[in-house]
Amino acid sequence: MFSNTELAHRLGRTDDWVVVYYHEPHGPEGQATIVTEQRGPLRGLRVVRGRERECRELTEPTAAVERLAG
Repeated sequence: MFSNTELAHRLGRTDDWVVVYYHEPHGPEGQATIVTEQRGPLRGLRVVRGRERECRELTEPTAAVERLAG
């Protein structure tokens, strides 16, 4: 579902922010907000808010290696 928050309206991004609701078997329900990143190394890519590191690792294989080494 597209985001209908006050912030999304204020920024004119109601058609860009997507809220995904999920439920895992025998687990809790949850939601995630997915946006098109506007800055940084993920600019222009879809990103799950709060999971930016994992999104970056999917697009930059060396990022995962750096995290494991550091």
